[in-house]
Amino acid sequence: MQILVIHSNQYKIGAVGNSTSCESLDFLIDSEATYQASADGLLYLLEHISHEGLANVSAKLSHRVDENENIYELIKGRLRLFYFKTEDDFLIICTSALIKKSQAVDPKHVKKAIRLKHEYLEAVKQNTLTVIEENENGD
Repeated sequence: MQILVIHSNQYKIGAVGNSTSCESLDFLIDSEATYQASADGLLYLLEHISHEGLANVSAKLSHRVDENENIYELIKGRLRLFYFKTEDDFLIICTSALIKKSQAVDPKHVKKAIRLKHEYLEAVKQNTLTVIEENENGD
């Protein structure tokens, strides 16, 4: 499994992906014009979290969507960015993003986040996790 470092300040923020493709980041950068302000808001929120952590992020901006697996979503407008917390070098790992179209949480994205969390934990356990730092992908 490969994790792309999005921000590395007081806390490290990562996303599932590599130097050529990162679903979460690609979604936010390439959002439709209608949602670009919300996408920019999520990008800013990720940077803020990398400096300040999650302690002061309100429930309006982030909350748990799966109690058993501890999967969370960041919220800005109709955009949702799914993530899980880690207990190692990263504070959070982003898994996917979407435009919310109904009141219910999208179970497909929650299941994907759970699968990626398990893959991440297994890669850490097996020492097969590849971390791609910002300077390795041209940032």
